[in-house]
Amino acid sequence: MLKYDGIRIREYGEVNHSKGIRNGGPVPGFVEYRHMFNGVRLNNAIYRSGHLQNAITIDHSILERTEVIFGPSSIMYGSDALGGVIHYYTMDPHLSEDHQTHLEVQAYAQYATAMRGKNGHLDFSVGKTHWGFLTSVTYKDLGDIRIGARRSSSLADWGKLMHYVDQVDDVDSTIANENPLIQKNTGYHQLDILQKFCYAPSKYVDWILNLQYSTSSDIDRLDKLNDYNGSNLKYASYYYGPQDRFLLSLKNVLKKDNRVFTNMTTIVAFQKIDEDRNSRKFRNEDLLSQQEDVNVFSLNMDLLKVWGTHHKLNYGLEFNHNTVASQAWYENISNGVLHPAQTRYPEGGSQTWSASAYANYKWLFNKQLVLNGGSRYNWATLSSLFSNSILPYDRINISNGAFTGSLGLIYSPTDRWQLNTILSSGFRNPNVDDYGKVRAKDDFITIPNEELSPEYSYNAEIGISWMVEEYVKIELVGYYTYLKDAIVRTGHQLNGQDSLFYDGDYYRITTNYNAGQGYIYGASMNVTSNFNKNIILKGTLNFTKGHNITDDVPLGHIPPVFGRTSLTYRKSRFFVDTYIVYHGWKNSEDFSPYGEDNEGEAMADGFPSWWTANLKAGFNVGSHFDFILAIENLFDQFYKPYASGISAPGRNFILTARFTL
Repeated sequence: MLKYDGIRIREYGEVNHSKGIRNGGPVPGFVEYRHMFNGVRLNNAIYRSGHLQNAITIDHSILERTEVIFGPSSIMYGSDALGGVIHYYTMDPHLSEDHQTHLEVQAYAQYATAMRGKNGHLDFSVGKTHWGFLTSVTYKDLGDIRIGARRSSSLADWGKLMHYVDQVDDVDSTIANENPLIQKNTGYHQLDILQKFCYAPSKYVDWILNLQYSTSSDIDRLDKLNDYNGSNLKYASYYYGPQDRFLLSLKNVLKKDNRVFTNMTTIVAFQKIDEDRNSRKFRNEDLLSQQEDVNVFSLNMDLLKVWGTHHKLNYGLEFNHNTVASQAWYENISNGVLHPAQTRYPEGGSQTWSASAYANYKWLFNKQLVLNGGSRYNWATLSSLFSNSILPYDRINISNGAFTGSLGLIYSPTDRWQLNTILSSGFRNPNVDDYGKVRAKDDFITIPNEELSPEYSYNAEIGISWMVEEYVKIELVGYYTYLKDAIVRTGHQLNGQDSLFYDGDYYRITTNYNAGQGYIYGASMNVTSNFNKNIILKGTLNFTKGHNITDDVPLGHIPPVFGRTSLTYRKSRFFVDTYIVYHGWKNSEDFSPYGEDNEGEAMADGFPSWWTANLKAGFNVGSHFDFILAIENLFDQFYKPYASGISAPGRNFILTARFTL
């Protein structure tokens, strides 16, 4: 089996597999996604909506598969899955079936030219009849990104890095970048370690202990380091890190059918997350450090009961507890003197508790008709204490509960036609990042809101799948979501003032609040054509729109039109994949007015459209070695993805050599 970038290539080279009705592109970022890792919720009390970096702590080298479930999935996965679910599954140890020791070894080395990136990975698994273990280690050393050199004259120098800050004789100095195509301060390194132990005392019982640790170097914020204050840059340093995440989980699976369940899976887990932010203004000796420590305790119990071939019931319980400790101080880089600073989250600490129960029933009437329906009750309470705060109050307490439900129908009149429909509701309680954050960005500062309440969604969706002559499959999906009390950002006043002096500057005050009404609608199309057993053509196109009805402004985080077209040839030990990725304009008039679309990183007219051509080829040598060469952005075109603070890599040669035993 060929592999690419350390991930097993399954169906025609695709890594991610979509499940559910909505097979197209993402729901906008403010509608929260649930991120899962081997059945454990990654979303925590300070998880942000929108553009997240948290997924980099998942080591893709050890993934067995990634499932992407679009659309509201709050029945099975909880209240923070309004937008969908991204579920990462790592490999498990393979136990022996013939009383012989089962040994697997995999390793790869990779080099990427656009950032001089070096990746190395090793995993090995040992399995006996009743027990086994799996060890995985991955190290990444990524340098500064070189952007594409080919650009339209209308872009001028947009996206180039013209200057950077360095110290000359211990004094911050603005220095001209010798090569503006090199985005200095974008490199970092990361170490990921995973250890699994499996014990199966009988064919009816499995125990899996899962440990994961991910740590990084400091990670610079280029979108801050390229901001100007007059002729000099605004910041001398601005970085995250190290970003650390530790996960410990114990999973038990019972597989003996009885009156209560056919399978029962129980997972108890603990996570510790460290997210630190550090910044220092140009020629200011005080370094602002904001440190967040999050502990997460969770318990999941999922049961499956199957009756014959026509009835299936999933039901279960979930409990979750988060604690958040937030500290902040200024440190003088010359003499080390410390003095207090405003914390990002409530400085007195925060706690969240949540509990939920769900049931989902699937009834296969016959080969043509499937009914799927369910409901979930979610309850959550949140508490934060403020001390030495800029706020007129010293605590926030929020408690809410709600039922959500869904009803879906799949109708297949023939083997070539399928119609999917679904009606569903969603509910999301605000977390600490929503109601308790103090954050300065661009010209705005976001402050806490003690009156924030949950957001609700009501959704309708229809999908059609058509198989043409058994070699072309066309899928069309349309959806509409009505939002009630959606959490969005708005202008705000504190003590009668609409601006606030913070970290040496004045900022316009904003806060998260509940908009009265909003909507999102969109459509997607997927086409797959199997010309023969060796050649496959695939294409996707996605369109989304959203609007805050109450304030009559666009919703933030709504992506522009985007898509992908690929042509793959595969035969025996060899494959070639050519693909084009395209992305439409995100016009400035479609931006949220409160900074949610990172308009500071856009041109005056918005984020321009772009497309790239890409090539990937792989060859299997014998039974132990794979070699893959990928050329991304073949024509070295400059582009910046929507809402990104970093311009994308230019032409990038990626060479991967893998050994498998």
